[in-house]
Amino acid sequence: MFTDYSFLEGAIDLHIHVGPDYTVRYGDSVTLAQQAAAAGMRAIIIKGHLNSTVAAAEAATRVVEGVNVYGGISLNEPTGSFNPRTVMATARSGGKMVWLPTVDAEYALNKAKQGHWIKHYVNGSLFGFERKGLNILDDNKAVKADVLEILKICKDYDVILGTGHISPGESLALAKAAKDIGYDKLEVTHPNAWLEDFTIDVMKELASLGATMTLSYGVCSPHNGRQDPAEIVQVIKEVGARHCALITDYGQVTSPSPVEGFRVFCQLMSSLGVSRDEINLMTKENPARLLSI
Repeated sequence: MFTDYSFLEGAIDLHIHVGPDYTVRYGDSVTLAQQAAAAGMRAIIIKGHLNSTVAAAEAATRVVEGVNVYGGISLNEPTGSFNPRTVMATARSGGKMVWLPTVDAEYALNKAKQGHWIKHYVNGSLFGFERKGLNILDDNKAVKADVLEILKICKDYDVILGTGHISPGESLALAKAAKDIGYDKLEVTHPNAWLEDFTIDVMKELASLGATMTLSYGVCSPHNGRQDPAEIVQVIKEVGARHCALITDYGQVTSPSPVEGFRVFCQLMSSLGVSRDEINLMTKENPARLLSI
């Protein structure tokens, strides 16, 4: 046997897209949970850009033994944008992850206009409607009051706050605000998707403020930028595995199953010089700390 599934024993994937969704997905929450449990994984977080996944996660956890499934919400326009009530409702109903704007983020919209591969997701979620483009900073470059309230709710309810697709400048301002209130569960969502802006120096500064970088294998996919995995290794080595977590960002039908993708990601990182201890740190210890499990 050349494949090594032992990487997945006790592992946690913090970012899997789930169906049903506005676009076709690899599987529903139960299917994903069954496959994760069969591989010996400890937990997964399921995501939707335009809908809450909390109920689907709870249902899958009840139905499938041996794995915990967690849900959350992405704060795009259809889910209320920067609405603290939305975040409070998510937290009180058991959600464990809140992402700041993704497909509606001003930064992502600008990247799409520049020809970045994110345009497939930005444009595919528009449905012919207009969108404003969401930025967490006000005209004075300060974090908006509603976003600060969202940050506080996430701290009070022990929920992970992800940066979604906001810019490096926004992320740094948010990380500073998080540090100011003693919140240490800020997740910088797949910064390896835009290394031209989220440089090593930017990520080091984010890490120094207590943020965790989630590094996506999906960015290496043919339809998502074709990133050289060696660039991810460079991030791990320079920023430090203690500040990183590995995610698949899978769930597309143009990618393998999220479980198989996670196995390949871990084994690939190992073959490129990332130690087993570092991989365990990024797939087990760091995600478990963020989830408080």
